[in-house]
Amino acid sequence: MRRPPQWMALILAVLGLAFSSLVVSALADEAAPSEWKAPARASRKKNPIPPSDQSIAAGKDVYVKQCLSCHGDAGKGDGSAAKDLTTKPRDLSDPAVTSQTDGTLFWKISEGRKPMPSFSQLLPEEDRWNVVNYIRTLAPPPATQPSDSSSKPSDGDKP
Repeated sequence: MRRPPQWMALILAVLGLAFSSLVVSALADEAAPSEWKAPARASRKKNPIPPSDQSIAAGKDVYVKQCLSCHGDAGKGDGSAAKDLTTKPRDLSDPAVTSQTDGTLFWKISEGRKPMPSFSQLLPEEDRWNVVNYIRTLAPPPATQPSDSSSKPSDGDKP
């Protein structure tokens, strides 16, 4: 039996390396998800529902039913189902999330990204906007500036 020419073995080796690098690249993409950006048009979309007490309460009801198991009570990404996920849910109180526009959050809720499902067919648009309003309440309160005692009048400044 004749041995294949060396050039054929070289070609097979190169093809094997190329295939291996594609597999490794695909696995790396799964392990380290890329930044999740909404399209510019979606980011500019304005929330048609004002963040009233009624909207926030309605958003919380939806959040409890649809989001709490992964994102947790305070939106920290520590819900009971989060431990079983390879990609951990985002902390919704993180400034990287709270600084996003309402349109961006609405788009992400609507579109989903594994392991988070798309809610565009599962929830009416109004419910998704209410969830955006509720998510805004998960942000920590802004830090208060310490009062500057030097600007307060002293007893000697009284008229």
